[in-house]
Amino acid sequence: MRHAISTALLAGALGLATLSLTHPAMAQGAPPETATAEQKEAAQKAFQKGMKAAKAKKHDDALAAFKESYGAVASPNSHLMVARELVELGRLEEAWAEYQKTVAEAEAAAQKDPKYADTANSAKTEQGDLKGKLAFIKLTVTGAGAGSRVTVHSKEIPETDWGKPIAVAPGKVRVELVGSDGKETVKEVDATAGGEVAVALSPPGSSPATDTGAGTGQASAKVEASTSGGGPGLRTWAYIAGGVGVAGLATFGIFGAMNNAKHSKLEDECKDGVCPSNLEEERDAGKQYQTIANVGLVVGVVGLGTGTVLYFMSGKKSEKTATAPKPRGPRVNAVNVGYQSVMVTGSF
Repeated sequence: MRHAISTALLAGALGLATLSLTHPAMAQGAPPETATAEQKEAAQKAFQKGMKAAKAKKHDDALAAFKESYGAVASPNSHLMVARELVELGRLEEAWAEYQKTVAEAEAAAQKDPKYADTANSAKTEQGDLKGKLAFIKLTVTGAGAGSRVTVHSKEIPETDWGKPIAVAPGKVRVELVGSDGKETVKEVDATAGGEVAVALSPPGSSPATDTGAGTGQASAKVEASTSGGGPGLRTWAYIAGGVGVAGLATFGIFGAMNNAKHSKLEDECKDGVCPSNLEEERDAGKQYQTIANVGLVVGVVGLGTGTVLYFMSGKKSEKTATAPKPRGPRVNAVNVGYQSVMVTGSF
């Protein structure tokens, strides 16, 4: 039993580790102006592979190839294609973030090479096209000490971005503040496409910040659950229920073994179902052990089951996803791609 519980806990830990690696950060290659000939050749080759895959509407392959190209040479044009492929795959929240990074990169690169100004303008325009399909969360965090974490849809938000609009899929959005002491403040808000909703977070016991409302658009905010009153959150209850379950199973094991011992003794000393009077206490004790073991089993199963459900509910993501725009092929004009030349030639 102890081995089974350990195996389950290990499997859960591996599952959480896998989730954290679902969308790893994109590698960034050498700056275009300092890249070596070998790096440029590798980037060009990967870029061509991405263009071919995108034209065949193999967008997962195209995304991987453009990331590979960007990992060799950090060209804003490769980054722009990464954002476009994320749009094609319906991953609009990620696309918004990559467009934002592309704009900053292209504007900086345009100071040295004017051709990247077109890339920046294209990224701005295409990012603007997404605005009506996404909702935005504007965080206000007060009283949070060092080591505090903020998550939106279970995705951790860097402290540097707490005051910036965060793109999310429209619908119910779970926002959570976890202090360094493990105490949680959880809010769930309704966010509508094209709107911005302000969410104020503060640790339990501190002076709470004030939600300012829907902001732009028609988004509305409402608190569904909060631990600001000091009560435990869902994950805390999950651990409590799990602990009760483990204790129940331990009780089942201990008293089941004691009952088996009593049963074996009675089988050895009772003849034809008739037991000496001096063994009646043994028989009664065995019945009590069996009852306790049965109760322990029920408590163990229910406790572990409840703990598992509460654990996954505490990090449940919204099942609603934004509708991806109508698929489009890669753009092959001279305006917005091309590392050494225009895209018509197939160069990145």
